[in-house]
Amino acid sequence: MAWISPSVLLIIAVITLPALRMVWTSLQLTDETGVSHGFAGLANYRRLLAEPALVNVLSNTVVWVLLVVGVSIVAALGLAQLLNKRFFGRRLVRWALIVPWATSLVMTSTVWRYMLEGGNGIVNRFLMDLGVIGAPIGWYQDPRYAFWSVVGVGIVVTIPFTTYVLLAGLQAIDPQVYEAGKLDGAGPWKTYRYITLPLLRPALVIATILVTIYVFNSFPVIWVITGSNPGNFSDITLTWAYKIAFRQQLNTGEGAALSVFNVLILIVVVLLYLRAVNGDKERQTWLGRAWAALTERLGRRWSRRPPAGPVPVVAPGRADRGVWRRVRPVALPLAGLVVAAFFLAPYAVMFLASFKDGADLYAVPATYLPQHWEWSNWVKVWDVLPLTMLLRNSLIIAAASTALVMVIAVPAAYYTARNRFTGRTGFLNLVLITQVLAPVALVVGIYQEVVYVDGVNQYWAIVVVNAAFNLAFVTWIMNGQFAGVDFAIEEAAMMEGLGPMRRMLRIMLPVVRPGLVTALVFTFIQVWNEFVISLTVFNDPTHERVTLPVGIQQLVGLNQTNYQYLFVASLIATVPVVVLFITVERHLVGGLTAGSVK
Repeated sequence: MAWISPSVLLIIAVITLPALRMVWTSLQLTDETGVSHGFAGLANYRRLLAEPALVNVLSNTVVWVLLVVGVSIVAALGLAQLLNKRFFGRRLVRWALIVPWATSLVMTSTVWRYMLEGGNGIVNRFLMDLGVIGAPIGWYQDPRYAFWSVVGVGIVVTIPFTTYVLLAGLQAIDPQVYEAGKLDGAGPWKTYRYITLPLLRPALVIATILVTIYVFNSFPVIWVITGSNPGNFSDITLTWAYKIAFRQQLNTGEGAALSVFNVLILIVVVLLYLRAVNGDKERQTWLGRAWAALTERLGRRWSRRPPAGPVPVVAPGRADRGVWRRVRPVALPLAGLVVAAFFLAPYAVMFLASFKDGADLYAVPATYLPQHWEWSNWVKVWDVLPLTMLLRNSLIIAAASTALVMVIAVPAAYYTARNRFTGRTGFLNLVLITQVLAPVALVVGIYQEVVYVDGVNQYWAIVVVNAAFNLAFVTWIMNGQFAGVDFAIEEAAMMEGLGPMRRMLRIMLPVVRPGLVTALVFTFIQVWNEFVISLTVFNDPTHERVTLPVGIQQLVGLNQTNYQYLFVASLIATVPVVVLFITVERHLVGGLTAGSVK
């Protein structure tokens, strides 16, 4: 079918075939160049199981996912509740949370690496000034602290995304429910326990699954901060698979075997996602029904509803309510100010460091403010770094990938929203699956396929790959936008003799313009910040084929990193992206869980 065929073909070519190729590579005997030398059976899997680092990496992965997801969910519950209330400065606080979400994980991880340096790190200086520690700690260099340091950074960078997912769920709750609770005398705690949490449960399930996927695929956080360290004491399965295939052993067969394991984990998460999204058994596919049968018993406890009847509440005293009414106008803005300051602190450090010279950057103990403001850093950066080339490449790839995604996904979203046809549910579930499969999980297969089609360091190859992995979000958000348009509008156009394509272009697109802009901006930002695929298949400095995130990461970890220039480059790349993100923030909250939180 012409409307959805391009999407299906792109998914098959860039996601399905690399996944199959990765499985095949895991069964091959490969040399250091990745060339196959025959069938190896399960030898790569046996070699993987015999690796001394396996137990440590697996335990790291479990702790990484459970701890980062668990702490992020708990913290985000409170922050989402705060941001769902009206208070002076709320918009600024929400914008502050946008910054770590919109900023590339490579750039955020780079500033955290700088802050966690040993003697000259700002974190050590701050903790020593408070008297918490008596001597500097090598947070990411010391094996005793390295993994826990990246866990801490992972939590900080995950909380904003998690907060926005839960905020979408809170905003979907009917305010009249709270009014009924007030009439029954429900206080804040009882309201939250017996009204908010039960109604938020669907969003909480989706949030947990989405955040698990987000955290599991947060490759840049660990790679940038500790990737250059010897050993595997801070690796998870994703970073270790990349090291096996492309850095240490140079064994793509064994790396593919570990990547297959990673994909199996994501498949379980996909099934959970389909189970959560297709909760109505009449709308479930056979896959969803099969998984539902396996998980129903475990899900009974979680799905248990609060008892019917009046909410068992105790009316709060008038004095307590009066005190809170007087304190609230000050307490909420103050809490918002603390939250904003916490999440903006790393970027304030980045901004101030961009004006430091080498002596200030590596002063022991660290300096909070530049001793000599080097305004010339913002001019010198264009000569010290190949910034023009990096910006040009990222702009070309982001613009071309975004255009390709919009051309393919928007017609597919329109057709599936306005028509019922055989295979519609299967197509939408296929899109959902691609939404949770990140490129990093399939990187070995993608690399093999790009090599096969002679696409390494070619613009067209990375554009196609980026388009495939951003297809899902655009399709889902635009499907929801098109489905919300009154059919009478389109029927009037049909009476005038307009065909489907002209109706979409002339009638529907102007109506859904906010969603269209949101999809376009979000896709551009995602591609602009993409790291793993660029690091693998578009990484040739000799011929000026490097993107901005990869270029910045490759200059970190040298004998003496020129952080001031990296931070200037990061700020130049980050500010426009954050501004774009802020412009679509309201629409993004709803689109983030399109098709899920209803």
